[in-house]
Amino acid sequence: MRKLILASALLGLCGCTSDNGALETDMSVGDLAGCGVLGSPCCGTTCTSGACVGGVCQACGGAGQMCCSGRACEASDVCTGNGAGICTHCGSPGEACCAPNTCSAGGCCVSGVCTGSGSTCPTVGGTCANGSCGSCGASGQPCCTGAVCTAAAVSCVAGQCAVCGGAGQPCCAGQTCGGAALVCSNNICQSCGALGLACCAANTCAGGCCDAQSALCIAKTGASCATAACGAAGQPCCAGSTCNLASLSCVMANGSSTCAVCGGQGQPCCAADTCGAATLACDMNNNTCAPCGAKAQPCCASNMCNAGLACQVAQDHVCQ
Repeated sequence: MRKLILASALLGLCGCTSDNGALETDMSVGDLAGCGVLGSPCCGTTCTSGACVGGVCQACGGAGQMCCSGRACEASDVCTGNGAGICTHCGSPGEACCAPNTCSAGGCCVSGVCTGSGSTCPTVGGTCANGSCGSCGASGQPCCTGAVCTAAAVSCVAGQCAVCGGAGQPCCAGQTCGGAALVCSNNICQSCGALGLACCAANTCAGGCCDAQSALCIAKTGASCATAACGAAGQPCCAGSTCNLASLSCVMANGSSTCAVCGGQGQPCCAADTCGAATLACDMNNNTCAPCGAKAQPCCASNMCNAGLACQVAQDHVCQ
């Protein structure tokens, strides 16, 4: 009885619970189990540091961060913009559609933007309900005008909206698939992550590591996976101060060089002094991506400024 009372007291002090989900949310047990930190498996779908992308905690893929390899983001975000892209929140009315073609609460994905259930679907017409824009857009219905399907995990095939995103099924819009263990290849969703298969999103593998040259998952033996010793987020830079992904930049800190996520606001500039959004530019004074285009801000790409302003090239490329 005394042992039982002591155990109960300890549980109360540490805030522990018998519910596994709650333990992983607290993350203290997740850390002890070897999950939840950068480079380690996610604790369920959460991380104490980084974003959970492809089942691994990454220094990319979170809201406002550069997208991971393959334009991958955590489940609540989607990769937007050109180039490497920036992850933004998705799924609610007016926001970008999540992968694969998904909107919350029965919304409809029209031209990459979510329309709320009960609202009129823009462009294609009809009232949105459970992903369908009236007489088109859902699985088994005709494609809407412009070969558009509006429900989650369906794509337009021969004029009909068909299920997509599963293993062996067509890829959904944006070359996306419906699971972390699937990757879009030749417009078909295929299994990934096991040894000998293609690497999953963000260059992740369930076993071994992702070979940078073949993009296949290989075993961590001998010299194989030597490329994994450098160039990834949080790892030392490879020879020539290079990193493995366009979304990473080699940054000097405390006398050593480390690959860090780049391109987002407040993050280091990426290669060739670039940033991941049209509204950001590389501040050459500190090599950091900062808002651009407004008065007294750096000029955006191609020396562009907001309406009524001009880029003063001779004055450190500032909009005036």
